[in-house]
Amino acid sequence: MLEARALRKVFRTSVREEGLSGFLKSLVARRHREMVALEALDLVVRRGEFVGLIGANGAGKTTLVKLLAGIVPATSGEAMLLSRDSFHLRDEEKARLSLVMGQRSQLWWDIPAIDSFHLLREIYRVPRADFERRLARFAERLEVADKLEVQLRHLSLGQRMKMEIIGAFLHDPEVVFLDEPTIGLDLVSRETIRRFLVEHNQQRGATIILTSHDIEDIEATCKRLVILEKGRVIHDGDIVALAHELTSERLIEVHLEPAGVEPDLALLPLDEHSARLVGRGQHSLSFILPAARSQAFVRMLFERLQVRDLAVERRPLEDLVKQIFATGRVAGAGRKP
Repeated sequence: MLEARALRKVFRTSVREEGLSGFLKSLVARRHREMVALEALDLVVRRGEFVGLIGANGAGKTTLVKLLAGIVPATSGEAMLLSRDSFHLRDEEKARLSLVMGQRSQLWWDIPAIDSFHLLREIYRVPRADFERRLARFAERLEVADKLEVQLRHLSLGQRMKMEIIGAFLHDPEVVFLDEPTIGLDLVSRETIRRFLVEHNQQRGATIILTSHDIEDIEATCKRLVILEKGRVIHDGDIVALAHELTSERLIEVHLEPAGVEPDLALLPLDEHSARLVGRGQHSLSFILPAARSQAFVRMLFERLQVRDLAVERRPLEDLVKQIFATGRVAGAGRKP
């Protein structure tokens, strides 16, 4: 469905010295600086996959989405969508994809959402019966059925984003790009959108590419995780494989009595339990250790420390992602060819 081969994107910007002299020099001999957004990137996404794309600001996530969606051309390499160069898609092929960007709207600000949807129906030539059936189902599922007649500018951020989601799926696209669709939303709105996306992927088989800074978005929706760093893929693997790594370890947080004696951590047999200290507060300690050793480790803590409260949790996905960034895991790790 999607493929990138040695994909490279370089943005060229002009550089000018300060002041009037700098301005005059730029008129005669302008200097330029090149910024590499993507570097020799390879990626294959098959039909029906739900792929999460994450990385720090400037890692190249949005640039990759724009290249694959055909919004900007590649500097070198290939970006293929629906077996065709993505920057040269024909109109009938463009009608098979959709793009939602969390900070940009495709709907008209000054009219009700329902009017924008009717315009999209005409643009994509959606049969009226299909349009009405999908609109009713999507609006009910996203809990905005009573807001369709409200001017878009008068809706809350969460309601506006739900309308954007509806507009993106009305023509039943085969490929959907979602760039930070939950940015700034409350917990309830994020959860509603997540459930909608998962159900649509399962029921309609749409291929979905989701970029997000919210690890919970990725964990709740995606089956595959791609991590970018400085324009390169440093990890590409199944969420299930990551889950095995997560469930093989436990995070134990211990809260100590405030009036107790300050513990001497050198006396704790951490090596014996294959445990390591990962956090320390004024009256708290955090450890990570193999799940099989957690029960014995907890007993030891109660015997040697003045424990006020204790929690045993699976290791957060965010911790593992940080570890991947720190170690620079090679592309393709955890994923079979």
